[in-house]
Amino acid sequence: MPSTRVQEWAERGSSVRWRSTTPENAGHADVTVRVQVRGDRDRPALVLVHGYPTSSYDFHRVVSLLEDDHLLCLVDLPGYGLSDKPRGDYRYSILDDARLVDHLVRTTFGLDRFTLVTHDRGDSVGLALLDLVRTEGAPYDVTGLVMLNGNVWLPLAQLTGIQKALLSPVAGPPLSRLLPTRVFARGLARRTCTPALDAEETAAIEGMLAHQDGMRVQHRLIQYLHERRVHEAAWLESLAAGPVPTSVVWGELDTIAPPRVADLVWTEHLQGRQVPSASWRIPTANHYPQLDRPEVVAALLRVPPGTDPGHPVPGARLVGATGPTA
Repeated sequence: MPSTRVQEWAERGSSVRWRSTTPENAGHADVTVRVQVRGDRDRPALVLVHGYPTSSYDFHRVVSLLEDDHLLCLVDLPGYGLSDKPRGDYRYSILDDARLVDHLVRTTFGLDRFTLVTHDRGDSVGLALLDLVRTEGAPYDVTGLVMLNGNVWLPLAQLTGIQKALLSPVAGPPLSRLLPTRVFARGLARRTCTPALDAEETAAIEGMLAHQDGMRVQHRLIQYLHERRVHEAAWLESLAAGPVPTSVVWGELDTIAPPRVADLVWTEHLQGRQVPSASWRIPTANHYPQLDRPEVVAALLRVPPGTDPGHPVPGARLVGATGPTA
């Protein structure tokens, strides 16, 4: 039986067409991408970019808390959620997704300024987008970046056995064909969220993964880790040298992207900036802080990125803040 939450989420969205900019995808048809725009256009805009292997639904609890005082723009990247999941030799790419987000900001979202909110794989999409904006220019202003848990420096990652198997050129393709969607979803609900997600939320994740038989593309999707490995140093260096105020917000219970990743980003790339920078910890959150502690994440999104609010944020701990407005 389809998840009612997936159906409700789908009803709030719309579809756009996207032609991949990746040369290897030149022979493929356009893909249909699902987006949502919620809230008031007179309010501060947030563009939210999800991670692997889930979808924009990851942010639904935060969206419900912020849509009265923000404009919220969300996308299911190709291969994820309710967007198309092309098979065959289609190449899923972080850089291509960055160009997709740039395209949406210019067209469907129609923004001239916004804060970028990213999670997991979306962190790398966000870093790639900021690098594109910095090197190529854009007709909009990214006023801040808020990064949630993600392995933006792979040497410090702690991949799960399933991730390693899906990544493997030998084990990955058959595992993508044979691993039941329900088993995969239940593993995510138990391993990456604290407390574990309830049956309805787990069913929603399962429904998003099951769209267009999405388990079949998991081996191809997770190859983004190789692309990240090639570019991660340059992306972090570009962030450090760039003008965008940045907050790193991390659930401390994460064992996949452990807090040592946030420590490296803070100490080696953000702490010495003149641009406002901040590092936050959520002690009771796991890999998906936006699901575990949405009220804390929402409160931090109301704080200008990179700044010390000057008062405690319940449920969060400020590790440090630097820059002119720290």
